Amino acid sequence: MTIHNEFIKKLESFPGALTLPPPTLSELGLEYLVVESGVRMHAKVPFQKRFTNPVGLYQGGMLAACIDEVFGPLSYMTAGSACMTLSMSITYLGAFKEEMQYCMIEATVLKKTKNFIFMRAEVISPTGELMCHAETHVKIL
Repeated sequence: MTIHNEFIKKLESFPGALTLPPPTLSELGLEYLVVESGVRMHAKVPFQKRFTNPVGLYQGGMLAACIDEVFGPLSYMTAGSACMTLSMSITYLGAFKEEMQYCMIEATVLKKTKNFIFMRAEVISPTGELMCHAETHVKIL
């Protein structure tokens, strides 16, 4: 069983009123490759033409949604409970182009306090180019 399938199976077993995994996960097509609770999470994002802007590049807001789809579960695993995003900042350095076929999101927990979690993510092209980076601050509920 792949890391992704193991993680999805774990999500499905969580008790409570949460919808896990969230519908956005299958919509965006992410595949989790590294899952270290409270430490880091890596996901592969396929290029999907339906998420492109008028010039044919992957739309920045959709890439932001993909980043959030990694930050969300990482924050939940780190906190052990639901969290709320207070801020997410993204700096784009390069475009996600169709010929790339996919990119990688590598997120890490920078710090966890009693009430907050601070995380950083990098989006990397298949050739290792840094395409963008993001930071988020979440409140533990």
